[in-house]
Amino acid sequence: MSIDVTLWEHARNEIQSEHQRKVDAALDSAREMLIQHKIMIGALKSFFNASEEVSQTEFSIFSKDLLKIKLAIAFTLNEELKPTLISDPSFINVISAGVIERKNQEIHDFRLDGFETILIPIDVPHMPYLVYAISHERVQKKIDSNTDMCEHFILGGAEFENKECNLIDQSFLYDVIGINTEYKVKIQEYGLNYTLVVGTLPSEQKLFEVSMLLLTATIFGISSSLLLFIFIQNRLNVTREQTETNSKIALLSTLNHEIRTPINAVLGYAEMLKAMSSCNASGQEVLEKIIWSANLLNSVAQNTLMYSKAATGPLELHYENVDLNEFLKSISDYYEAFGKTQGKNLIIKVDELPWPTYALDKTKFFQLITNFINNSFKYSSGDNVIVKVSVKNNASVNKGLSCPKVDGFIRVAVRDFGKGMSSESKLALSRPFTIDSKSATALKSGIGIGLYTCKKVIESVGGSIRIRSELGKGTLVLFNFPYREVSEEHIVNAMPEPSKMDFCERIEKEVESCVIGAPKKVILVDDNVFNLEVCKSMLEIAGFTVFPVQTVEELFSLLKKLDVKPLMTSKQKLTEFIVLMDYKLGNTNGLTLIKSLQTQGYRQMRYFILSANSKDEIPDSESVKDVDFLEKPLDLAILREQLNLPTDIGND
Repeated sequence: MSIDVTLWEHARNEIQSEHQRKVDAALDSAREMLIQHKIMIGALKSFFNASEEVSQTEFSIFSKDLLKIKLAIAFTLNEELKPTLISDPSFINVISAGVIERKNQEIHDFRLDGFETILIPIDVPHMPYLVYAISHERVQKKIDSNTDMCEHFILGGAEFENKECNLIDQSFLYDVIGINTEYKVKIQEYGLNYTLVVGTLPSEQKLFEVSMLLLTATIFGISSSLLLFIFIQNRLNVTREQTETNSKIALLSTLNHEIRTPINAVLGYAEMLKAMSSCNASGQEVLEKIIWSANLLNSVAQNTLMYSKAATGPLELHYENVDLNEFLKSISDYYEAFGKTQGKNLIIKVDELPWPTYALDKTKFFQLITNFINNSFKYSSGDNVIVKVSVKNNASVNKGLSCPKVDGFIRVAVRDFGKGMSSESKLALSRPFTIDSKSATALKSGIGIGLYTCKKVIESVGGSIRIRSELGKGTLVLFNFPYREVSEEHIVNAMPEPSKMDFCERIEKEVESCVIGAPKKVILVDDNVFNLEVCKSMLEIAGFTVFPVQTVEELFSLLKKLDVKPLMTSKQKLTEFIVLMDYKLGNTNGLTLIKSLQTQGYRQMRYFILSANSKDEIPDSESVKDVDFLEKPLDLAILREQLNLPTDIGND
């Protein structure tokens, strides 16, 4: 609209300029005509003033040819107001029909049909008046010569229009874009008035140009508006979808935390009962089933967490050194209970490894491999699930295209011998929340994001996945997970050197390490009563003295009661206390509370955050120093490993 208005205003200015040019031309033409007649009148007056006596012959000779050019005639009136001297005797009959017009008993004008007359007093004996008559025919021819405008000319009492006026009046555009200009002029010397009215329409070419410009601008504007609308609509759709996705992710993350919190309690209580050895064989079997079911539920929760992370964009790998054989043995032990309760066996085969230790993202690798094993156990009708593990370097996997970020890939093949995947089941690879509702062998469990999440995670970290499944023959899942090489020097340094001390010295050193290096008093902070109770029991069974609190107020009261005072200096030995704190605590969180404690001077204690989320998923986790992160369910082995860190607190 702005462009159209601008173009229209520009076109109107051009049309107005063109109209003014035509008006000026018409006005100049009218002025030229009247000036010429004025010159002739002056010549006639001079002729009479220069002659003592003028005869008809002399007057005719002087004026006939002069006035004939302009189609005008001139004659004199005697004292009886009768025509005396006539410039062209052929007009005698026209002149004889003339009428004297009086005004206030005085002679005002001499009316003559077909002519506009000017009555001029002259100083000639017996001839007081000269009449100069302008031919209407001449005036009409003059204005008819202007064909690109409507010229309306009023001379005295006569009105003239050219043919263009009829054409313009019949055009509907004239009322819309036509322009009129009127000039009124009075010749005082002769008492003659004339009015010039000029009306114009833009030329067809001009109208075509303006129309095309306006049409082009309009089409451009509509197209731009449409594209802008589509763009804004797409942005709104993307924003809405992103908002919905974020809402789902936030919901999944919350569900993950809420699910894993009671799982922590279930696993803790079950492990405690199992360790008590108070149950008979049947009771022990029930406990194994409880533990396995809780682990499966924990796997579902972990899937939701991984899905929420994978849906937000590329994932980052957090490498740690892993003894691959020990890692796979722990997985085998992990599924031992399932073999006992479900009658299915997990067989893990490992090719010869170039090195025993690899830098892996242990958490993601464990979740991926256990996900595929769980699916094989759940949906396979066979007795065995076979897992084959091998190590491939970067070049062999990528067929000559090296990946600079990783040194190679752990290749894992999971094979089952069930009825295979249906076409609907395969859709779960590319479409989340897809569940095979038609399969008779499928357990009606899960939320349909396991396969999709695994594929998304593997591809996001630079790996690859292939699935081959044939109905009646089972399924083979083959995926590559990236690793980095651990330097030989690091491996050697990590291995304990043979002790040169005698047996008694080693025992004394180990006791000293237990007393000084591994604190035995735990301040446990959790607002969930069940988590508090189960963690307290697990820690007490492991030999820790536990002081449980639920609120911030109780924590500060406990510190005062235990005589744990703020430090006066920034460097001091660790105390025997550690603080194990849940991340989510009512109106605050564990990181914020730890930061507050450190600010107030409580820097002599070891701090741990216990959360359903890993460290990289916790906002601002790097802002608080000297804090270790443990994932739920609580793993006492990892806690013991963390407590073997140096006891000196460095400078802030």
